[in-house]
Amino acid sequence: MVPFKKFPPANLVQFQLVIAVSIFLSTLLVCLILGYPLSFSMYGVAAGLIWAIGNPISLQAVADLGLSRALPIFLSIVILVSFLWGVLVFNEITSGLMLAVGAILLIILGVVLIASTGNAKSQNIKRGIFLAIVSGVLFGHQLIPLKLGNLSPREFFFPMALGILLFASLYALFKRVKLINESILVGIFSGVIWNTGNFLSMITISLLGLAKGGPLIQFQVLIAVCWGLFYFKEITQKRQKIQLLIGAAIFLVGLLILYIS
Repeated sequence: MVPFKKFPPANLVQFQLVIAVSIFLSTLLVCLILGYPLSFSMYGVAAGLIWAIGNPISLQAVADLGLSRALPIFLSIVILVSFLWGVLVFNEITSGLMLAVGAILLIILGVVLIASTGNAKSQNIKRGIFLAIVSGVLFGHQLIPLKLGNLSPREFFFPMALGILLFASLYALFKRVKLINESILVGIFSGVIWNTGNFLSMITISLLGLAKGGPLIQFQVLIAVCWGLFYFKEITQKRQKIQLLIGAAIFLVGLLILYIS
C-alpha cells in the first residue's frame, strides 16, 4: 500500500491489472526457480477471485481514510474472520481456547486504538470505513481455500496467481479500461511486495493454521501505521502518538498470548 499512497494512480482499475500481472510473473519466476508445479486448482483460482474483488475495495478505502486508519480497520476484520474459521470450522484450538479468545480481544482492542489515531481529512470517511470493513471480510477468506483444499503452499501458489491474473483481467475488460503510461513501475513494485508477503503467509497458515497464523501475519498493521506516522505524517498530535504506542503495545501483547495459547 505504501507505493500506492506515495504515487496514487488516477486509474485504479489499471493499477490493479498491473499489480496482477506483476504477481503472476513473479510467481512464475519463483515456481521455475524452486521447481513448484504449474498446476491448476479451483481452490487457488477461488483465492485469486477473492483477491480480485477485495483489492480495489481496499485501495479505495486507503484513498478515503489514509494508510494509518484504513489498514487497521480491515486487518482487524481479517484477524477476527480467520480466527473464527480456524476455531469453529477447522477445530484448530482445542486447549487454551479462552486464552486465545482473550488474545484476539486484545489484538482487536490494539487495532481499534491504532485506527482511531488517524487524521482522515477526506470527505468520504463513512464510505472509507464501510469499504475497509468489506475488504476485511473478503481478505479474511482469502486463504480459506488453502485449508479447504488441504493443499501445500507449493501446490497453491501458482493457481492463486493464475486466478488473480484471470479475474483482474476480466474486471479490466468489464470496466473497459484504457491503458495509459501511468504508475506502471509503482504497480509492478507493489505486486512483487504483496506476492512476497502472500507466499510467506501461505507457509505460516500451513504450519500454524488459520486460528493462530491468520492473526499473527497481521503484524503488518504496525508497519503500515509506522509509514503513516513517520513518513506520510498522517498523525501529528502528541496525544494521538501516545495512543498509537499504547495500541501497538496491546496489539503485540495479544499476538504473544495467541502464539503461546
